[in-house]
Order: sequence, then C-alpha cells, then structure tokens
Amino acid sequence: MRTILVVLVVALFTNNAIAQKKYQGKPLILAGKRNLTIGIGQERYPERWGISPEIANDTLKVPLYGKTEVVVFKTDIDSIKFTVKGGESKSFYIKLGDTKPAHTIITAKPFVWDQVNYSNVEARKDLTIYYRNSKSTYFDSLSRKYPIAQLIKKGQSDMQKVLSILNWTHHQWKHDGNNAPKGNDAISILNEVKAGGRFPCFAYAIVLRDQLISQGFKARVLYLKTKDASTRKGSPGHVATEVFLNDQKKWVFIDGQFNVIPTLKGKPLNAVEFQKALSNTYNEVVLASRDKVSKRGYTEFVYDYLYYFDTSLDNRGLPATQNFKLEGKTSLMLVPVGAPHLEKIDFWNSKVNYCIYTNSIKDFYTEPK
Repeated sequence: MRTILVVLVVALFTNNAIAQKKYQGKPLILAGKRNLTIGIGQERYPERWGISPEIANDTLKVPLYGKTEVVVFKTDIDSIKFTVKGGESKSFYIKLGDTKPAHTIITAKPFVWDQVNYSNVEARKDLTIYYRNSKSTYFDSLSRKYPIAQLIKKGQSDMQKVLSILNWTHHQWKHDGNNAPKGNDAISILNEVKAGGRFPCFAYAIVLRDQLISQGFKARVLYLKTKDASTRKGSPGHVATEVFLNDQKKWVFIDGQFNVIPTLKGKPLNAVEFQKALSNTYNEVVLASRDKVSKRGYTEFVYDYLYYFDTSLDNRGLPATQNFKLEGKTSLMLVPVGAPHLEKIDFWNSKVNYCIYTNSIKDFYTEPK
C-alpha cells in the first residue's frame, strides 16, 4: 500500500513539472482576469498588477532589503513564484484569455540605505528632560477606567511587560489617519474610542505612553521626520513612543500603530539603533510583537521617517505655561551629524520653532531621573 502511495505522489509531482506551460522558452501562467495579486516576501498586494501585452517588457522593480526575496504573481487561476537576488532578473509570460501573452520581467535592485551618524559626546550640559511618574490622580483614574495591571505577570521582564501593554494599546481601535482626537491624553482618547472614534499614529503613541507610565515606566512620545521633511509633498512624519527599560538600562522604540518593538540579536532597540540596524544588518533585525508583522512592509513604511527625532523636554503633564523650557524651546531634536537643522515643514505649512538641536545621542538618550 505504501509503495502505491509513493508511486502516486511521484507521478503527481512529475505531472505537475510536465504541466508547467512554456512560451518562447519561458514559463507561462494563465489568467481569466486582467488584474492579479503580487506577493513580495510576506506582503500581498491584491489586484496590483495589470496584464499588458502591449508593453514589450513589462517590468516589476523590487527593492531588495535583504540578500534575497520571494516574489509571487497570482492570477485568478494560476500562479508563479521566484526567488530573486540583487542584480538578477526573472522573465516569464502571462496569458489573459485569447490575447497575446504578456512578457513580464522581475528585476531586483539592492535598496540604498542611509548611512546616518550621530555624536557620542554629550553636548548640552544645561539639558534636562523631565518625566512623569504614576503617582497622581490622573493615573489613578486611568487605571480604574482602563485597567491593564492584569496584563502584567509576576517575574516578567520589562520587555515582556511592555509587549503586553503595547499589544493592548494597538488593539483598542483600527487606525484612521484622517481623524484627530479632541483630547491629548489616554483617558480622553480612549473615551472617544469607546464612542466609535478611530485615530492616527499619534493617538496610539499618547495612549501607550500613559499606560506605560501607569505601570511604573518612564515613557515619552517620539516624533519622527524624514530627511526631506522641509520639502516633501507627502506626509513627512510619523509618531511612536519610547520607553525606558529599567532592567536593561536603555531606551526602546515601540510603535503602537503597528504593534512592534524592533530587536537585534535579542536586544530591543531605540530609534537611532533601529535605523542603524536596518541599514547595516537588515537580515538580523526581528520585529518583536504579539501579532504577525511583515518586516518588509513595516520597513517600507517606517524607514524614511528614521532621520530627525524630537521629543518634549517636559513630559510631566503640566499646563503649557508651567512646562520647562530651554532657550525658550519646548522640545529637543536629534539631528544627524552634517545634516541641516529642520526649521520648516512645507506639507503642514509650519515652522519648527519649538526645538533646540543636538547631534548627541547622549543628550537625547539620557537616563531618566
């Protein structure tokens, strides 16, 4: 009986191999509909590719983040898969009904990473960044209305605790970049969410910050901006959170919108370390998460934003008139060595007149008091 099964399996695979259609010496797949799905790594782009026989060499250009990438073309009735390397191309044909087969090419070109550097020398002796602690009526109210203490288990590491709080925050609502909450604190935002509100990245960052603080962490909202933020026509910014892990004595980047913490060789990374790790050791970066998150998809989104970073000098939740200022400024911006200070953002028609600037990682990542 086993012999018969083996023969059947071998015959099945042999028939499949023979069944691979060819056209002009290249693989051929069939389609009943014009638009098909492209898969690149774990990412799927439904109906992204149109079959176009009139284009002589219709080419999909794939930015290559790692050493290789898997690319899939899937029609409504057929599919084909390739593994591509840098500088390599793959060629095949797609036939839609009775039309002439469309010559399709995949080319893979290594992505050009930014080599960004910052100073390791403390530059601002007068710099102080203030953080909030959990002993307040506000955090008592937050813990009563939106309790998360049950997520924390005895004996967990700070990383495990933060992953639980991050996951809780991420799943409170679906992202909507077109709506802004009326309030700027976790209770207000979560109240609006309960009433049906759906909000963008900065709302996740605020809720995550406050819930982390409620559990005894030091945390802050982190504003990310692109290298070309002063002139970019599309949105030049993203907002995330950073938290200080006491058991590792370091700041860590966490993104509530995407439910991820970047790590390298098991160590969680701050925003600067994340940019460097993607640029130099992409294959070794792991996105820690309680969800399944595509590294390629997240890299495509976030990498451009990992250039300018700014955060508030005073995170104590005081009235604006009582906040600490340095040289009349309310925020600290970390600027790569050799880069110009970011002083305006055309997309928002705004001036960046609220920041003091530093090139020093030590200034930006001082241990919270």
